[in-house]
Amino acid sequence: MSSSSHVSVLVSQNEKEIDEDLKESEELMDKNDRESDEEEPQDVPERLESGESGQEREGLLSGHPADEELQENPDKNGLQAKYLIPSFPSVTFPNHYTIVTGLYPESHGIVGNEFYDPDLKDYFYYKDPRKSLDSKWWGGEPIWVTAAKQGQKSGVSQWVGSSSVIKGLMPTYHYPFDPNVTMDEQVSRVMNWLDLPLNERPTFISAYVSDVDYIGHRKGPDSVELDEALKLTDNMTRNLLEGLSQRNLMNIVNFIIVSDHGMVASNDSNLIYLDEIFNISKVHPLVGYPLVDIRPYDDLDTNEIYLKLKNASLNKPWECFLRDEIPERYHFRKSHRIPPILCIPLMPWTFASREFTTNHTTFGIHGYDNLEPMMRGIFLAAGPVFRKVAGNTKTNVVNGFYNIEVYNIIAKILELMPAENNGTVGGILWK
Repeated sequence: MSSSSHVSVLVSQNEKEIDEDLKESEELMDKNDRESDEEEPQDVPERLESGESGQEREGLLSGHPADEELQENPDKNGLQAKYLIPSFPSVTFPNHYTIVTGLYPESHGIVGNEFYDPDLKDYFYYKDPRKSLDSKWWGGEPIWVTAAKQGQKSGVSQWVGSSSVIKGLMPTYHYPFDPNVTMDEQVSRVMNWLDLPLNERPTFISAYVSDVDYIGHRKGPDSVELDEALKLTDNMTRNLLEGLSQRNLMNIVNFIIVSDHGMVASNDSNLIYLDEIFNISKVHPLVGYPLVDIRPYDDLDTNEIYLKLKNASLNKPWECFLRDEIPERYHFRKSHRIPPILCIPLMPWTFASREFTTNHTTFGIHGYDNLEPMMRGIFLAAGPVFRKVAGNTKTNVVNGFYNIEVYNIIAKILELMPAENNGTVGGILWK
């Protein structure tokens, strides 16, 4: 079984449809003799939820009620993609930022969880706010910036990039990443935003949880512990749907669940030691796990190091490329943040050095070729827009697509003019 890691939820709706849906909502409330002394009508967003390790959840889709609600009966509930293809490299920061910008990592600039920028002469490191929050790192235009530029509000909880000022803007409402925040707290944040007065309510909401990825790395994608984490994630989905239902918003809100990548089981016997091939003191600190970015301090050493790696890779489970020779399908050439030499292993192999691997054990890994089935994520969606798509196509299961497409899907729902991006113009679900 493969594993999908971080889970994310998106909620949205364009403002023109809100008034019509609110009228239907009020009529239904009257019909069911519900209390009519509620707050003012609901102005509701699109909601995007992201969680890492999508394929793990794919293996459980048929067995969990919360997911079944999103799958059964396309006219009633919505649709799902057969899979969501991550961008390369299939790791967290590049892919979460791709989802909300529609850009390949080579275009938005977040080319890894950690990397070196030779122009800035500085290191990006995802776990250190001092090394990641500065606006200088973040290219492209995330959907919450697109919304703000066009007069719409957003609420973003823990999404990659949302704590940074991008193009002079941030989400209207925002919670920074906190590993101690529970899934129940994430649900409460979303519902609190939905309960805001009409003129304060966001039209786009997103939330991110990392529990599945965290457990997958430490216990493996086939572990009992991971199954328990998946059940908690399904329960979060159920609570979100129940919260929407209690507010009579199921015919108003559009709801998307995505994951950024999959995961494969690993162990410390599948290691490729680079310090047995060349002198690693000649290069910047090795980053990129399980692949590796190799950036010599002296450009004159690049060809020598590359040839040593190329010769060592013959008949081995890995390949090395000069930046300009990286296969085009990766869309991973057009940035100086991409290293002069990139080495990519086959699953489940990992590049390392003797110094790095002491007392280091990981039982689940992602970051491989983004077309590997085990690296796939998920795309599940519900709400009026997706019911209409499913009804028109007579199916609630659409072909898999790349995660660069999610941004344009959201922009179309919100009736936003999208920023320049790599996705399908007008949204792939309408092609």
